[in-house]
Amino acid sequence: MHRTALLLAALAALSPTSAAAQQAPEPLPEPCRVLFLTHSAGFTHSVVRRATQARLAYAEVQLTEAAKGRMTITATQDCGDINAENLKRFDAVLFYTTGELPIPKSGQQALLDWIRAGGAFAGSHSATDTFYEFPGYMDMVGGAFAGHPWHKEVGVRVEESGHPAVAHLGSSFKITDEIYQFENFRRYPLRVLMTLDPDSIDDIQKGRRKDGDYALAWCKDYGEGAMFYTALGHREDVWSDPRFQEHLMAGIEWAVAAPSESIPAPAGAQVLFDGTNLDGWKQKSGDQVAGWKIEDGAMVSSRSGDIVTRKEYGGPFLLHVEFFVPITPTTNGWQDRGNSGVYVQGRYEVQVLDSYGLTLRAGDCGAIYGKHIPVVNASRPAGRWQSYDIEFTPPSVSEEVTKMAKSRMSVWHNGVRIHDDVEVDSPTAAGMGGEPGIGPIMLQDHGHAVRYRNIWLLPR
Repeated sequence: MHRTALLLAALAALSPTSAAAQQAPEPLPEPCRVLFLTHSAGFTHSVVRRATQARLAYAEVQLTEAAKGRMTITATQDCGDINAENLKRFDAVLFYTTGELPIPKSGQQALLDWIRAGGAFAGSHSATDTFYEFPGYMDMVGGAFAGHPWHKEVGVRVEESGHPAVAHLGSSFKITDEIYQFENFRRYPLRVLMTLDPDSIDDIQKGRRKDGDYALAWCKDYGEGAMFYTALGHREDVWSDPRFQEHLMAGIEWAVAAPSESIPAPAGAQVLFDGTNLDGWKQKSGDQVAGWKIEDGAMVSSRSGDIVTRKEYGGPFLLHVEFFVPITPTTNGWQDRGNSGVYVQGRYEVQVLDSYGLTLRAGDCGAIYGKHIPVVNASRPAGRWQSYDIEFTPPSVSEEVTKMAKSRMSVWHNGVRIHDDVEVDSPTAAGMGGEPGIGPIMLQDHGHAVRYRNIWLLPR
């Protein structure tokens, strides 16, 4: 989309160092162009029921009025508007939908491709009660509706108060609405923005989540684009509530800007690098002092060799790593464009490389090197921060020592799942030796000035 082209032009004028330090979201076009789809292929909510096709529904009217001067809302109930050509006209798509939408496979894929290429997706309330038979959509939106145990006034806790979608709400607030619970929901790599306060209601036992985690709004990167979802929005009085209107519009604007933000380390995570020092790292060669440099809160490989964490980690765990591939001449060879790698337990490499726009091979960015090619290319252009979220299950040996369960990995690249619980049958090239099942995190020095920041590990 147009904001991506502008950002690339700006970054091209910067050195790799200054690009990392000065990167900021592009100012939004005014007004932001939003396609608001309110098709109901399942239950029809009253807020999106039209008296006639020529007359907008309540939610459509409320958003159109609230957004004047800030957004241009094109409200539609025609699923045919979700196609590759039409999506080019918009900065964001907002779903308030139900059921298996009558969008052909080509349109479904066009939607995901559009978001991954820089589009913004937003969903309200029943957007998670949509497309159960479209796994790519469910994975993108982050959870599936699993009932609404409560329809009453509830307390809501704001979890990331600095995010623009919730910054106006304070640390907590009360609202009356139909409250969803979700299945196939996981906090990471999602960023949960607000959640139900279980102490605010006397029948919390109606909920079915064993972990008691009733998230109500979240967001995440999705390739070059981003998605935002809020579970609120069942009732007419919610759609006319200025708090909800600002929550929804600011969430859409955040997704349109798609800023390259660090993901806050969650409670219980072990922070491996916070941008201040390399005390927790050493050289793979044995030197106790890590030879990489720290610049602008990032560590930079400096031809001193691979570095490893001093601590070794068993599993299972989720590893979050943010990396920045420098801009290199396009005439450089395939493996000579920002080459590095993240080695889980020092043995299993997720490749780092400038692979933007390429047909991927087993040595490209996101590949489990030499073993698994990503199912989709979720790379951003060189000169932008990117992220990996790597869920790792180590090998295990049965009591009889007759069978070994191989390592397994799921990988999200910029919020897009590119490997789904794949088996890794042996260490990848250049991996460390040692006892299977435990090892350090290793970052490869391949002679390129690749940067890393905000590295944390969450035991599972």
